[in-house]
Amino acid sequence: MQSASGRLAFEIDGSSCEGYTVNFRMATKYRPAEGTTMVIDTTTTTYESGDARELRHHVKEVVNGSVRENTRIRFNRPTAAAQGQGEIADKPDKSFTVPPAAMLPMQHQIRLINLAEGGGGRDSSVIFDGSDGAKSFRAISFVGKQRTLGSSGSDTVNPASRLLASSRAWPMTVSYYTLDGDNETPEYQVSFNMYENGVATELVLDYGDFALKGTLTDLKMLDTSGCP
Repeated sequence: MQSASGRLAFEIDGSSCEGYTVNFRMATKYRPAEGTTMVIDTTTTTYESGDARELRHHVKEVVNGSVRENTRIRFNRPTAAAQGQGEIADKPDKSFTVPPAAMLPMQHQIRLINLAEGGGGRDSSVIFDGSDGAKSFRAISFVGKQRTLGSSGSDTVNPASRLLASSRAWPMTVSYYTLDGDNETPEYQVSFNMYENGVATELVLDYGDFALKGTLTDLKMLDTSGCP
């Protein structure tokens, strides 16, 4: 890999009552040292119920203008602590199970914020988010001490971060490991500043052979509505 550049966008809406919807798009141009430049455009829509019992995930990946993946996944379980059952829409004969008490993505993010507010530390959780089909991951997370207001690295001079100036933030690193095979090396690692409202900045996606660094360029706060 010679270089890579692109854009990453999130739209997060919902609540613990009505559930959470996350729309995501990542378009990246990869330039190899040899060969043809490749553009990968990935869009996903994920719904997670507020009680962490249901997940619906749709991913569409387009490579150089051609659709390479278009997958829909449904996952359900009787309780948040139970084993779950999932199915891939275009493979009805290939149902799968998710380990008991596996964390869904928004459930895991709330867990990390709670850990941060409690002083930080280490967390080890099994994660299922549908991003890799039926596969679940072991997420090892490290949450640092709260940063002084207005002192979160490059956020202090980034105009796009002005809405975060009065919010608490913590440095976090999450490493994702497969549940089988070689568990010594993570599949990938994510580092970021996590703010108390769930916004992440100073993003670094480390895939081992290369890493992508993200800088916040725009932030819009959606209207919120409390639970009835």
